[in-house]
Amino acid sequence: MHIAAIKTKNKKTGAVYVNYKLIESVRTEAGPRNRTIMNLGQLDLSKDDRKKLAMVLEGRIRGQFSLFEDEDSISAEADRIMEHLDFKKLKRVQKEQEELEQKKSMAVPVFLEKTTVSEVRSLGPELVAHSMWQELGLTETLRACGLSAYQTSLAEAVVVGRLVEPGSELQTWEWLKKRTALVELLDEDVTRVSLNSFYDIADFLLVHKPAIEKSLREKEADLFGQDNTLFLYDLTNTYFEGSCKKNTLGLRGHSKEKRTDCPLVVLALLVNQRGFPVFSQIYKGNQSEPETLEAVLERLEEDGQMLVFKPTLVMDRGIATKANLDLLKARDFPYVVIERRNAEKEYREEFEQARDEFEVINTSSHQQNYLKKIPTDQGTRVLVFSEDKKAKEESMDRLQEERLISDLNRLRNSVLKRNIVLVSKVSQRIGRLLERYPSVARYYDITYVADANNKEATDITWEKKAVREERSILTGCYVIETSHEGLSAPEVWRIYHTLTQVEYAFRCLKTDLGMRPVHHQIERRTRGHLFISVLAYHLLIAIETRLRENQDSRKWSTIRRALSTHNRSTVILHGEGGVVHYVRVSGQPETEHREIYRKLRVKDPLQTKRITFTGDCST
Repeated sequence: MHIAAIKTKNKKTGAVYVNYKLIESVRTEAGPRNRTIMNLGQLDLSKDDRKKLAMVLEGRIRGQFSLFEDEDSISAEADRIMEHLDFKKLKRVQKEQEELEQKKSMAVPVFLEKTTVSEVRSLGPELVAHSMWQELGLTETLRACGLSAYQTSLAEAVVVGRLVEPGSELQTWEWLKKRTALVELLDEDVTRVSLNSFYDIADFLLVHKPAIEKSLREKEADLFGQDNTLFLYDLTNTYFEGSCKKNTLGLRGHSKEKRTDCPLVVLALLVNQRGFPVFSQIYKGNQSEPETLEAVLERLEEDGQMLVFKPTLVMDRGIATKANLDLLKARDFPYVVIERRNAEKEYREEFEQARDEFEVINTSSHQQNYLKKIPTDQGTRVLVFSEDKKAKEESMDRLQEERLISDLNRLRNSVLKRNIVLVSKVSQRIGRLLERYPSVARYYDITYVADANNKEATDITWEKKAVREERSILTGCYVIETSHEGLSAPEVWRIYHTLTQVEYAFRCLKTDLGMRPVHHQIERRTRGHLFISVLAYHLLIAIETRLRENQDSRKWSTIRRALSTHNRSTVILHGEGGVVHYVRVSGQPETEHREIYRKLRVKDPLQTKRITFTGDCST
């Protein structure tokens, strides 16, 4: 098909008008002829763009995905034209074409009432993930690491599976065999892969972890821009299912998910300010957070990219001990941190006057933040009073305080009713309450009243300490410390709050990428499981960044859900004489699918395949 310019002249005025038509060349008994498919009206497009538009329109009419659908101006023009398409005329044109094809013996008769569909497999999310895998050059990276073509395809299946249908390796293996069209996109046939091979490929990836992470850093910098000025560092942990008796990583520690009943494993992640991982580390479940910083600094210094300049490190108070601050200064790394000690107590008087004397900035939540910059001997401190943080902390304190008082009243009633009388038992109950509500119990003096022999308790009393008022004054207050002296208070505050990028990475790993729980009872399998989730996150953040570049703020979970209706299926057509046609075909992308594919530069490389069986195929 092509677009032809049709000129008409007004006989009275002599004005010449140009209208455009979509023309198709067809063979007739009288020879080749042009047939008008549709009138397009006036077009404000160059000659080259008109050729592209013709290809897009032909693809849409024939139910195919055109090469130029990803060009916004062309696709938008095609949308406009298709909205005014005369379907009656198109149906007549298609009928003429079918009659012509039948004359050429290209059509085959089938029984429409016997048409069935089988082997329906998910295609949409897999197309996006496969396309980004190729853009990030992961196939070339793994082949350069020594993996075979089959191992590389298997690695893609494992990582893409973690992104598209997160879960354990067993769940990914079942998904690959029964629910996805990804196997048709891979270079090698992995349909008969064993479950053990799925576990083994993680071992191969883990061996080449430093090389893979370095290659990804470089490729992401090429695609999305270099960003090595600011690195965000934090740790999280997740829990195991099972006893982990033979897993040296699975140890008890402080669970950030409140799973005190399970062994834990720790993942440390360093990301840049756009959220792309720089590298990851895996530690035992009882790993002390501050002790991990030295290894991070050593790896940064060993990396050739970091020799040109040292990036600013942003860390939360869990890592920023005084010893670590001294370490950063000794190694000449710039930093923006909240120190682990409660430095806000030193500035109580300043915080009391925050609303009157501090600089004010607003956030997207319409809550005000009050900032004050204070120079120090070795850098700068920024005092921050956040109304949003104050509201959250007060709400949490109020809830904890109500529960503490309620439990104290219940314990007091039990003592007064003589249900619990032994001093040892009452003291034990009080101790448990102190452990249950540590954030507010420390602001109360809780005591029991004993008899003359100090053996039985007769009452319980509690009194709020004066220091509770200080807590109220400093609620919502914190102090940011930085080595940068020339930055303003708002600049320091904004840099510190980029830590939300690493928090978002952990949230994606746990919620969207199946990192938790860990089922493996062997250390290397655990490391492989976590690294696969990190690789899947590389794909996720690259996809979301590409969407943001196209003014689309949707998250991967939303995109995955939207594309879940785009499938690839086998259509079974029954003809005369026992002939059966099996046609393997991708579904026609809907409007939302095409929009996503266009923004992500995704094309379906899969062709329609047909197999015909003659005879009785039911046996």
